Amino acid sequence: MVALKVAVFQTSLREELGKLFKELEELIRITRRYEPDTALLPEAWVSLDPLNHLDRALAESAYAMKKLCEIAAEHGVYILGGGLYTARGGQPLVSCPVINSSGEVIGSHEKVHLYGRENELLGRGETFRTFNIKGVEIGVLICHDIVYPEAARALVLGGAEILFNPARIASRGGEAWRLYLKVRSLENRIPIYAANIWSPPKYLGGSCAVRPVHYSDEIYLPEIIEARPGLSVLIDEVDLNTIRVARKKRLAGRIPQAYLNVKGGEAASEKN
Repeated sequence: MVALKVAVFQTSLREELGKLFKELEELIRITRRYEPDTALLPEAWVSLDPLNHLDRALAESAYAMKKLCEIAAEHGVYILGGGLYTARGGQPLVSCPVINSSGEVIGSHEKVHLYGRENELLGRGETFRTFNIKGVEIGVLICHDIVYPEAARALVLGGAEILFNPARIASRGGEAWRLYLKVRSLENRIPIYAANIWSPPKYLGGSCAVRPVHYSDEIYLPEIIEARPGLSVLIDEVDLNTIRVARKKRLAGRIPQAYLNVKGGEAASEKN
C-alpha cells in the first residue's frame, strides 16, 4: 500500500504562546503511538489578530518556526506549519513551511489567493509547487487558495497525490469551505486534508479528511471525516493506489486546447 498517515491538528487560539505549544506538544505525544508520517496545522494558528498586529504576528511566527523544527526532529515527523507570517523583501506574507523529520525546512508554499484585507496588507505567492514526503508528492493550498479550481488542478497535473489545506475559516463560512473541499476532491480524484482553528463562537473547527470514495461504475462521491469539536487531532491514512487509476482516467478526458480557445458569444438574429 502506498500511503501517508496524516495527523490533522485542530488548535485553539491562545494569548500566551507557551500555553499554545504546551497544548500542541501534548497532542503530539498522544498521537505518537499512531506513528503519523506528517502533521498539518491551521492557518494563522499562533496569532489572535494578525492583520491588526502584523509585527507581533511576524515575531510569533518566527518563534513558532523554531519550535516546530525542534518538535519535528524530536518526534521524527514531517510538519506542515499551516499559515505563518513571514517577510519577503520587507513585505509580510502568509507561508506554509514544510519541515522534514530531521527538523529542516525543505521548502514552503506562499499563499497566492489573498482574502479581504489581506489584499491591502500582504504580499502574495506567485506559484504552486509540490513537495515530496516519504516518496509521495503533496501540494499545499492555504485557506482561500482552495476556492480556485485552477490551483488544485495545477498541483494535480504537477503530480500531487494529496492536497493539504491549512485554513482559518470563521463559522459563517464553514459550509462553503466544506463544499469547496468536497468538489476539489471529487473533480481531481484526490484526498484532501484540511485544518482549522477551534475558538468559539467565531471559529468552530471542522478540521477534516476528504476522500473520493468509489460507489459504482465511474461514480465517486467525497466522504468527509471530521475531527472532534474542541482541541483535537484527526489521524487518517488512505491507500493512494486505489485512486491513482481513477485520477489518471479522469485527467485523460481533459481537452486542454478547447479551454484555451473560448470565443465571444454571438447574438442570434431574429427572423421576421
